Amino acid sequence: MNQNDDNFDQHELEKIRMKKMKAMMEAKKRQEAAQERVISVSEKIDFVLRVVLAPEAYSHLTNIKNNEPYVYQAMYNELISPDVVQNIDYLLAIIQNRGGVPRKIPLDAIIYLERKAKGIKSKIQVKRGDDMMDLSSFLSKDK
Repeated sequence: MNQNDDNFDQHELEKIRMKKMKAMMEAKKRQEAAQERVISVSEKIDFVLRVVLAPEAYSHLTNIKNNEPYVYQAMYNELISPDVVQNIDYLLAIIQNRGGVPRKIPLDAIIYLERKAKGIKSKIQVKRGDDMMDLSSFLSKDK
C-alpha cells in the first residue's frame, strides 16, 4: 500500500508541475503577443508620422529622436494623442483610401514643438543704431 501511495503522490506532483509549466508558457506567449502589439503600434505610428509630416520635418523629428530623447518624447506627446493610438488602424485605412494626406505638416511646426519642449521663447531683436534690444523693450521705450 505504501508503494501505491508513493506512486500516487509522484503522479500528483507531476500533474502539478505540468500545470505550472503550462501556465508559465501561456504567460510567456501572452507577454510576447503584447510586445508584438506594442511594436506593431509603434511601427504604425511611425508610418503615420512619415505620411503626415513633410520629408524635412520627418527627418528633423528623427534627428531629435536620436539625439534628444526627452525632447522627442515631449514632442511625441504633443503630436500623438491617446485617441490617435486607439484609432491607429482607422487612420491607416483613411490614409490608404485617400492615397495620403492633402497637406503635410511643415518643418516650422516641428521646430515650434521643439522650441516649446525645450522652453525656448521667441525673441525678436531690433537694432537701433548700434544697440540691439528685444522688441518689447523697443516698443515700450519712451521716445
